[in-house]
Amino acid sequence: MPIRAVVEHMIAVTYGITYDTVVTRFRPYETMLDEIVALVTRSAPVTGSPRSVKVLDIACGIGNVGLRLAPMGYTVVAVDSVRHLVAIAREKHHTNGGVPNLSFHHLDVACDALPAAGTFDVLVSMHTLYWHPDPGALLAACRRALKPGGHAIFLTYNRPARVIQTFREVRRSQGLGAAVRALRWLVPTAAFERFRDCEPRYMSETELREALDRAGFDVLEAHRTFLAGLSHLAWVRARE
Repeated sequence: MPIRAVVEHMIAVTYGITYDTVVTRFRPYETMLDEIVALVTRSAPVTGSPRSVKVLDIACGIGNVGLRLAPMGYTVVAVDSVRHLVAIAREKHHTNGGVPNLSFHHLDVACDALPAAGTFDVLVSMHTLYWHPDPGALLAACRRALKPGGHAIFLTYNRPARVIQTFREVRRSQGLGAAVRALRWLVPTAAFERFRDCEPRYMSETELREALDRAGFDVLEAHRTFLAGLSHLAWVRARE
């Protein structure tokens, strides 16, 4: 394996291992998860059994989204292209009781075959589009994964999370205490992004809407979210 790939892998694994420490009880992150959960709930078809509702989590990382949704009864399939992150997610799942309606898989939906494609009711893609090497292929795969009329929640960064700039923005809007607390996420994230071997892609809201439209999605709602509005969130429906 090339040295750069080894370094990239080590950085990803290190960040994955420390991620819970970074985001646990970090209010902007918890608020963002609450938004995702609320939209999944709005997206889920009315049924007598939540277990019949299938949710796909794209680039799941260490599994936080799936671990929030599975206890609600949904059947959650979570995938990630980094094998060691999947291993961490599986260990967290096991530690939390290992419910049978949540599973983790090592694959990239943009280039690997997705089992049960076309059967998912809801899809979540949290901050995948900005780093993925082929966002068009990713969005096309997301569309194929969903049932006709299925729903998806996409989040993507609209600008880099620069430490000083974002600190100042949070201080202006929420005060010094919130800005200081934001550093627990800003500093490790900035370090991680500095060493990642990828070309980040920061979309405007218009660019995100156009990409979703080309992929066959209708935008139902869209707004900025997360720390100082760093992320675009789009709730969409797959065209039938």
